[in-house]
Amino acid sequence: MSTPQFAIASLSLGSFLYHSLLTKIKVASSLGYNGIEIFMVDFEGFVTEVLNGQHHHLFDETFAPHSLSTPNLERECAKVITALCVSHNLAIPVVQPLRNFENFKTEKDVQAGLDSAERWLRLMEYFQCDLILVCSNHVPGLHPITDTYTVEMYLDAQVDAFRRLGEIAATYGVRIGYEPLSWGTVVDNWEPVWDVVRRVNLPNVGIILDSFNTLGNQYADPATESSIRTDQTLAKMMDNLEKMSTTIPGDKIFLYQLADAARPSRPIFDAPDAPRRMIWSRASRLFPCEPLPEDVESSGEDTINSNPPTGYLGFLPVVQMTKLVQATGFNGWWSLEVFNKSLLEQDEGCPWRHGRRGIDGLNKLWQLLSGEEEEEISPLSVTPPLTVDGEESESDESLGSFDSAVEGAASESGDLKEDVVDVSTEWRETEVAA
Repeated sequence: MSTPQFAIASLSLGSFLYHSLLTKIKVASSLGYNGIEIFMVDFEGFVTEVLNGQHHHLFDETFAPHSLSTPNLERECAKVITALCVSHNLAIPVVQPLRNFENFKTEKDVQAGLDSAERWLRLMEYFQCDLILVCSNHVPGLHPITDTYTVEMYLDAQVDAFRRLGEIAATYGVRIGYEPLSWGTVVDNWEPVWDVVRRVNLPNVGIILDSFNTLGNQYADPATESSIRTDQTLAKMMDNLEKMSTTIPGDKIFLYQLADAARPSRPIFDAPDAPRRMIWSRASRLFPCEPLPEDVESSGEDTINSNPPTGYLGFLPVVQMTKLVQATGFNGWWSLEVFNKSLLEQDEGCPWRHGRRGIDGLNKLWQLLSGEEEEEISPLSVTPPLTVDGEESESDESLGSFDSAVEGAASESGDLKEDVVDVSTEWRETEVAA
């Protein structure tokens, strides 16, 4: 196996509210990443900064942002961001998240989705990037599946829409990657996404796999006392992942995103306006293979026989999933997509701390898979409940409400796949879906 290229999502280096995309690019390069995912909320933050008089030294001396239309201004800003990445030896493996491309009931719905995608497609040339991530979604309001509108009909509509999107994207030389989010109302795991991709049958439409969204849905459930789905075991999860690895060809996996997660100290339940996995994801993702704190010792008690602890800070079987993703023949990017309340820290060290944790985790994971280091998983160790930077999460009854759950949590424009204006109200501002 050749060493994969490592990337990190721009939002995983700190909230755009406090940390500029320019800073994140410099940090990612300095820490040895090969690429950086561009989250549209970070890019839009940069555009706003330019309109407010910042960064003009990066442009031609005749640059006058207020004289440009929004599409032309975005194009010029994309050129500058790409030039900065190139100068720092960073590629842009993906731009994301294109959301709400789902729940198509009428031709008008489909056309609105395609029109929205056109803005992104026109920018890709200037990002020197050929991959757009399209995520599944939490559909607010009434459930879209009814007695008269079945899951099969819903997915048929997705096939038609993605085929049309893929055909348009091909004229721009762009690929479309479809990612299932763990809290998607209808599409929440790899199987329906692969069904859509397979039936679309276009070379530029593929699947994006994410370790958190896969394992956080099919293995974990933050509403249970153990944080594991009722009746789920590691063996059953491995059977599903084995099926995935023999079903999806490696060349149809366009990107592999990586994140682990902390086990909540208390169960998290659905809120009226947000699924529990969305709430959990916003505050609690971790980088893969993060070590347990030195003061956490084995309890000497095997508490979960069928779901052994991982030996790391997170409790999801990310190492096992990664092995099976690689078994498909996939040889593309490994990209970190972590959201955590710690990303709202405002000090200048925030991007460096998160970037260092991320690159260390990727290197550790690669060592395990390449055989450079034997994986050690103690069946007696206990993965601790959610504790981030020494502070226990607010995983109590207040997590039943959306606002209390996201107070202090990182905005998730890639996982949540939503733009953010105010951290306590962002999901109501522009709800999505990664």
